[in-house]
Amino acid sequence: MKNQPSAPLATPKSSRRGEKRKAQRYAQILGAAFEVFAAHGYEAARIDEVAQQAGIAKGTIYLYFRDKQQLFRAVVRSLVQIPFDAAMGGFRGTAEHLLREMQSRMYDRIVKNEKARSIVRMLIAESGRFPQLAEIYHREIIAPGIRMLRRALLNGLNTGEFRMTSAVKFPQLLVAPGVLAIMWTLLHGKQHRLDLDSYQKAHLEFVLNSLRKQTD
Repeated sequence: MKNQPSAPLATPKSSRRGEKRKAQRYAQILGAAFEVFAAHGYEAARIDEVAQQAGIAKGTIYLYFRDKQQLFRAVVRSLVQIPFDAAMGGFRGTAEHLLREMQSRMYDRIVKNEKARSIVRMLIAESGRFPQLAEIYHREIIAPGIRMLRRALLNGLNTGEFRMTSAVKFPQLLVAPGVLAIMWTLLHGKQHRLDLDSYQKAHLEFVLNSLRKQTD
């Protein structure tokens, strides 16, 4: 009996098209999931509604995500990008310039990002019943950010730019005004709107003045 011819291998071009379609479908699901989570919260969100919003079969979502929690984690990652990512570990410049860049990223990616603020609102509303949601946010966003901030502060101490302050123990102090800006915008955004550009500059000035070495 003659051997059956083997199926032709996918060409690199067709493989790239397949990867592109997969990436597009992934982004489509995340976009639909955000709309459903934002509209109903985590508890009431349903996978079948995400599928309907995305215009796909429910089973398709499970090809990408194991369950609702994994889907939520992916939404957080996509919308609330880590402001202080690992790439900043190779930053070339002064410690002050590094803090300036870190603060700029925080405001661009979270404080001024309406969708990111929506995730924060949902976490505040639902983390009491679903503490795993807050843990996801802490693991994906908060903990890496704190490590990078402390590293920047220690670098400034080593170079003599900064003086020792309690911010080394509690780097959260450096981002606290940004967290307040998020809460203020969520609670009073339209009625008592903050000028976030001016506020950001004031925040940076406040932080740097507290860290710089005092001169006689």
